Formats: sequence, C-alpha cells, structure tokens
Amino acid sequence: MKKIKKTLGTIIFFLLSWNVMNCNALPGTSNKDTGPDTNLLLAMAVLSTGSPVQVTTLDLSESGISNSKEILNQPEDITIGQDGLIYVADSKNNRIVKITSEGVVTSIASSSGNGSTVTVINNPEGITAGPNGILYVANSGASSKTNSAYDGHNILSINTSSGNTISLLSGKDRPTSRETIDGDQGTNRFYKPEGIRYANNKLVVAENGGFSIREVNTTSGSVTTLTGEKTTGDSTPTPGTPYNTDGPATSARFNSPKGVVADSKGNVYIADGKNHCIRKYDPSTGQVSTFAGSKLGFSDSNASGFVDGQGTSAKFNSLYMITIDEKDNLYVADAGNYAIRKISASGYVSTLAGGPSLNGRGDGSGSTAQFYNPKGIYYYKNTLYITDVAKNKISGNTSLSTDYSAVRKISNVF
Repeated sequence: MKKIKKTLGTIIFFLLSWNVMNCNALPGTSNKDTGPDTNLLLAMAVLSTGSPVQVTTLDLSESGISNSKEILNQPEDITIGQDGLIYVADSKNNRIVKITSEGVVTSIASSSGNGSTVTVINNPEGITAGPNGILYVANSGASSKTNSAYDGHNILSINTSSGNTISLLSGKDRPTSRETIDGDQGTNRFYKPEGIRYANNKLVVAENGGFSIREVNTTSGSVTTLTGEKTTGDSTPTPGTPYNTDGPATSARFNSPKGVVADSKGNVYIADGKNHCIRKYDPSTGQVSTFAGSKLGFSDSNASGFVDGQGTSAKFNSLYMITIDEKDNLYVADAGNYAIRKISASGYVSTLAGGPSLNGRGDGSGSTAQFYNPKGIYYYKNTLYITDVAKNKISGNTSLSTDYSAVRKISNVF
C-alpha cells in the first residue's frame, strides 16, 4: 500500500508540475485557456483512484449456535492480540471470545472462572492485549449485590499462551462495596472499570462508576488515580459537582468516562462519554484539558451534536471507546451519531464513516456505510475493528432480526 501511494504521489507531482509549466508559457507561445487543463484533470483522476475507506461486516460462526445473530450479546470492546487474532469482551454473555480470520468464534474465558481464583466474570466491558499472550480485562461488574457482595469491579488477566488461565490482577474478587481506593493489590478497589489500554507495562483504566482515570502496574497490580474523583463506600460523585472541569488533575472532573488511550508521548486521552468530548491528561504538567468536542458539559443541550472541525469547535454525541494509530491519530466510536470519527494529532476532527443520517447496517464506502450502535474500537495495521452493538440483550429480544450485535471492519484508514 505504501509503495502504491508513493508511486501515485510521484505521478501526481509530475502532472501538476507540467500543468504549472504550461500555465507559465514563454511570451509568444500558444497557451490559450480552452477550459480545464487535461493534465490537472488527470492528476485529479489519479487522486481519486486511491483506495477509499471501506466498511465491511465479519461473517461469524460458533459451534452450537445456528443463528449468527445470537453469538454476541452487547459486546462493549475489542482488541487484537499478539497472535493477530481478534478478542472481544462479550459483555452480556459474561465471557471473552476469540475470533479467527475465518470468523470462527470460540469462548476462551467465561463466568465459570476457568478454575482460577476469580469467582466470576461479570459484564466485562473493556479488553486490551499486552505482551506474551496476556489479555487484560476490565471486569466491570454488577450493579447490585449477590450474597452481600458485588460480582466483578476488578481487573483480570488472561494468559492465552497457558490454557487461557484467568487471574485477578487488581482489585478484589467480590468486593462488598464499589469504591475508588489506590494502593497495593489486596487493598485497592475499583468502581465499574470500563475502558482499558496497555502501554509500557501499565494499564490505563477509565473508571466509569468512579468518574476517574486510574493506572495499574501490570507486574504488581498496584493502582494510582491519575485524575478525577475518588468515590468511597458505594458513594457517587457529589451532586452539583461540575463534571466537565479542566485544570489540575486533582480537581478535574469527568462524567461517565468510557474509552481511554495513551499516545507516544505518554499523554492520556479520555472519551468523556456524557460530556460528549475528548479530554487530555498531560502527565508532564499534571493538567487536564478538553482536546476535542464541546466544553459546555452534559447539562447544556448544546454540548452534543455532529460537527467536524478543529478542537473544541467539533461536536460528538455519547462517545464510547477510543483507539490510536502509529501517527498518534485518534479514532473514537461516536455512538450517538452512528459514526466513527477521526481526530488528528493536532486536534482536527473529521468523520471517517457513518453519521446521524446513516443509522443502520449497510456496508460500503465511508460516505455511505451505516452503523447501528458502535461502541468498541481498535486500530491494527491500517484497519479499524468495531463492535456494532444491539440496543437490547439477546434474552427476550423480539427484534433480533434487526437488533443484533456484529463486528465491523474499516479498511484503508490512511
């Protein structure tokens, strides 16, 4: 692909250069304006032959399930392992699945715990791949207690190189309260962790229930809160707190942070779901800023929308997961707009595929493809992988023919 693009660029440069020389012909030579220059039009035609982004839907199958629309149950996140295979947090099926290049789905970890020290996998909403075949899962957990404790609300590891063994990395198995507590493994706690991404032997976690951004050491399991509130004892952030406050990390506030990712410089970007914007945490300054999207906050009806543009002039609607490429471009699942948006390293927001008028299931080019409810997103080798999620769980869903979950792919991102 890179060689093709380089060749196209050389051809275009030559054609445009020839066009300029003709436009600056010597006195006395013929250079009549007879309409659009042929070379310029040819250059434009060459440009149009570059591969546009294409959206497709993976054809999935799983042993024992005859209807492919019943395989995934509201999967919230997706990643690619070191083995090049797709791994999905199949949230409402309470399991992690592997998808081969042929679309064959296999469950590798489920609520049974695979005989490990983890009692239950409950509503896993975030997944990321680390080195040595290790997957890390944000085990988001239950909203109510069972036998005086909560299922989930912790961070798990799955060793795909060793029988898919599940281990408790951070937090507590079946805690009696959901709260944000830093410190060593054994004493630290989480409150509905969702977005999770691996970077340099650490995990960055968007704690949706605690309205905070946490960092987990993948060796020790110790936890530090980078920014946001620290809720304790099942409490929620104080009513009336400005949930979209920028500034020092200790006083910055978020509203249901979803996806999270770190760039090559260590900056952390947060898909601040209900504030409809992308926030940036700069560890070198300890400051949080609004990188893209409105700064108005969730209480203002003008905060959400569908607008491309630079930085805070752009608008989003109910953001979910976020990913990054090797050039530090961001890609975010803009669920409320049924779109996949791209944010350049300089903060310019554009629409890669989908849009408010394109709600549906159609594949095709970026300008015509439809999305239903995009949530999980992961970049890998010039391709985006997306979980397009049903509005309802499979159980009792009477509209399964149209309201189902799928894995979509956007090719030719560059």
